[in-house]
Amino acid sequence: MIEHSKDHEENRRSSLIGTIRALSPTLGAFRVELVLAIIAMIADAVLTVMRPWPLKVVIDRILSNRRCRAPFIGVRLDSIPHGSPSLLYGACLTTLFIAIGTGLLTYYFTRSLGVVGQRFAFALRRDLFAHMQRLSLRFHDRRRAGDLTVRLTTDINSIQDFVSNGLILLVGNFALLSGMLALMFWLNWRFALISLSATPLLFAAIFRYTRRIKSAARRARRSDGLLASVAQETLASIRIVQGLSQEDQRDERFRLQGESSLEAYLEGIRYQARVAPLVDLLSAIGLVMVMWFGSIRVVSGDITTGDLIVFFAYVTNLYSPMKSLARFSFSASKALIAGDRIADVLHEPLEVADRADARPAPRFEGLIEFRNVSFQYEPENPVLSEIELAISPGECVAIVGSTGAGKSTLAGLIPRLYDPTEGAILIDGENIQSYMISSLRERIALVLQDALLFSGTIRDNIAFGRPDATDEQIVAAAVAANADEFIRHMPEGYLSRVAERGTTLSGGQKQRIAIARAILRDAPILILDEPTSSLDVVSERLVMRALERASTGRTTIIIAHRLATIRFADRVVVLEKGRIVEQGTPAELIARGGSFAGLHRLQSLGEDDNESDHADMLQANTSLTTRPATSVSR
Repeated sequence: MIEHSKDHEENRRSSLIGTIRALSPTLGAFRVELVLAIIAMIADAVLTVMRPWPLKVVIDRILSNRRCRAPFIGVRLDSIPHGSPSLLYGACLTTLFIAIGTGLLTYYFTRSLGVVGQRFAFALRRDLFAHMQRLSLRFHDRRRAGDLTVRLTTDINSIQDFVSNGLILLVGNFALLSGMLALMFWLNWRFALISLSATPLLFAAIFRYTRRIKSAARRARRSDGLLASVAQETLASIRIVQGLSQEDQRDERFRLQGESSLEAYLEGIRYQARVAPLVDLLSAIGLVMVMWFGSIRVVSGDITTGDLIVFFAYVTNLYSPMKSLARFSFSASKALIAGDRIADVLHEPLEVADRADARPAPRFEGLIEFRNVSFQYEPENPVLSEIELAISPGECVAIVGSTGAGKSTLAGLIPRLYDPTEGAILIDGENIQSYMISSLRERIALVLQDALLFSGTIRDNIAFGRPDATDEQIVAAAVAANADEFIRHMPEGYLSRVAERGTTLSGGQKQRIAIARAILRDAPILILDEPTSSLDVVSERLVMRALERASTGRTTIIIAHRLATIRFADRVVVLEKGRIVEQGTPAELIARGGSFAGLHRLQSLGEDDNESDHADMLQANTSLTTRPATSVSR
């Protein structure tokens, strides 16, 4: 048990150090503002500590004619005659000066830390988002999008709140406590010890509950990530949820996850609420000790009435900073956990990164070579094994095979969405890792199975890969992609708005916009990842014509399940279990009678069945439309 506790503490310290290292470069840009704000908070605490002293001077030197112990100016005060109006005027002016000074200082550090908190949150969110975008697909395959969204939003907001408000609570109250304690011990150390006799119990209670609050906050934040993932997953798939009438099932899952998050937060609130009455009770005990012991010491002449007033003011206010620090523990715990979660992503290494000697990629001829390439997502679980493949400039090669054979992974290695575990990929005889990733990807155009569109106009979506394109170039790309006609029939043409994920467009329309985007990019290498698998017959024909135009003069790789998609391919490569089992022209492979021939035979039977069903449907529709009007109206 002891060893486990030591390991846990070591991991906690390691995590805290890692969090500080991850966030300090961004926060370091604001170090001047932070230092000035901290100096202002300390100055404010000094002035606040001096608040009861003018009243002490009035009581001791004007009302009681006693010597007045005061730091730095005690001798000067005693030299002024008893009852002198200057003492009263000085005390009043000092009180006003303290009030004005604390007001100005509070305004300054509150505004300064608020600005720093917002700018720091902006910079941290920008850096985190940029880092997330550049992490490999292997990372994104392992993580939930909803949880990453929570780290970008809620977690960073917790850190921003800590910088803007938490530092004020921490530094301001700590400086205030230190100042009051120092003056209490300077005035009378025995009286100070008796006044603070209940304080150790308070710190013990705060420490105990702070650990529990932090544990509850960690569970709450983890639950928040899972809750956001459930919401994001459901809303992104709302069509199938509603189509299969599974709203209640998703409601239940969201409710259960929400209850888990709620319980964690409520647990933290319960612990936080228990601290407040403890502080009040211990504060009352401290005040009782001051009244009892202080009255005795004043009567005996050991301390003045002014001293008692100062002690009473300090003890009354002493527990307020402690209560604030107790409340601060919850927000600090949330900020530390949020920082840990953000650092977890920022520390994630860039598996696919530019080499130190990487250079911009030139305009490629399009010769692609796979030399003994292997790849695996997890150890001992190969996806591709010993791939040897050469694709000539301008050649169109189709990659076919069963689901899970590694087709998409093979294509994804070319733009370095992943890097091979072994072997090398060359373009025009040069290893692609010698080029800068951004310039390499600028030479490659992608058309995916799910034609993802972004919120914005159709024009923006076509120009997504080439923002500087002119209107004429965009229209020419749309014409080549068989998209111009349907775009012009839309209410605002190319300026028509596209809903999120393009849900207001048909699958064929979205795919043709994606093809226009690829054509506009004018890249020498084109990768088509199952571009027609979800389209109907009519849309497929339109898209296939567009793809044939798009592939002209480009080295093209087509990933396909449906063999109709590869009819214009020069060569077919068949993958099975991550290995190339055969390759050649479609006619050659059919003649061999191997894997491709079997796949062709099965799909041909399926197409015959589909054509028969399609003919039956047309015949039924024809018979329906040729019935007498009286029979239709019955």
